[in-house]
Amino acid sequence: MLSKKRCPHTGVVNFYTDADPLLAVGSVTEAGASARFAWRCYLADESGGVASDISLAEAHLRQAIAQRRALQSAEPRAA
Repeated sequence: MLSKKRCPHTGVVNFYTDADPLLAVGSVTEAGASARFAWRCYLADESGGVASDISLAEAHLRQAIAQRRALQSAEPRAA
């Protein structure tokens, strides 16, 4: 499960998992005055992009997080 918190000072929306509620796994921020929103996923292969709507940016971020979590859980664990 993901939770999100907006920083009152910067306006950045950070996303957290239940497993580690203090370490952001992604973020969405407004990208300048162009009314576009940048999203960034910090898991494994970091990824990101830009969307014209904050809801769309959050959807892209959630999808990227889900994909990376699925890949991490599928990787064999070192003994």
